[in-house]
Amino acid sequence: MNNCYKIALLLTFVLSCIAAQNETATKTSVAHAAKTQYFRWYQLYERDINDARIANQLSILDKDIEIETVAGKMTGRDSYPKRVQAYKDWKNAHHVQNVTVKEKEDGMVLDADIIYQCVLPDGSKKNFALHYDAHLKKTDGLLPVFTKIKITPKKEMESAVFEDAYPQNRMKSLMHYWLLCMEQLDGNVTPFKQLLTNEFELNFSTNSKMTSIDQLEKWLNGMPMQLQSSQHFPQNLTIKSLGENKYQVNVEFAWQGVMKNGTKLKATTGHEWIVVDDIQEPFARIQKVTVKQVKPLQQY
Repeated sequence: MNNCYKIALLLTFVLSCIAAQNETATKTSVAHAAKTQYFRWYQLYERDINDARIANQLSILDKDIEIETVAGKMTGRDSYPKRVQAYKDWKNAHHVQNVTVKEKEDGMVLDADIIYQCVLPDGSKKNFALHYDAHLKKTDGLLPVFTKIKITPKKEMESAVFEDAYPQNRMKSLMHYWLLCMEQLDGNVTPFKQLLTNEFELNFSTNSKMTSIDQLEKWLNGMPMQLQSSQHFPQNLTIKSLGENKYQVNVEFAWQGVMKNGTKLKATTGHEWIVVDDIQEPFARIQKVTVKQVKPLQQY
């Protein structure tokens, strides 16, 4: 990795730390919702572009979406399938350096910086630092949709070894959606069905093993229903390939919650997930979760 690339990574890491501090003012559920869709955005470009995967992409876009890049401006979701075909034979990677989400009355504003790598059909390589300015609006469901995406080049960077970013972006979208569902505190198990394999195993640190949707629903309607609010802050995320379309995800969640009686609680848990990925589906699916306490539950 050359010095220019290292400096850019260091600068964006510092910015990401600042962004994380600023985001505490925004409800974590809002940030999780926006980031779920944001990390999904890149995945189409990083694997085979086909009709099924384009359909998944259309589901995150408003019908009147505006997308602005150096190549021009596109308006309307119906125009997107033709536009994306231009990238069909490209090899793309989007290395997200920092993301900031701010809530507004009807949705969210998201700012992000990335390092974009591509290998063109003729074998030539390009590396750019890009800035994203995106707007999302709320829907009747849990997830918002993009109404505007503006991509601005910051600078072209020296060539570096191509690194696949799909596993990071794929697992992060799954993680943020999982946390979003967990923070609803409504006892609704339905969204989890899209995130779990048909046969799964959940080993939570405070509960016996769960292997069915009915058991998970019972858990969701137990302790979580005693909470007034719940916030998760992911940290120390690592992703390891276990072979084709299978991953091990390790992450810590610093959790803060408020009971309905006003008691404030906090804890940190370490999670190990085994994830199976069918790239044709909107999300990868969790096969097994093992949770251990890192910092015990306590009042604050």
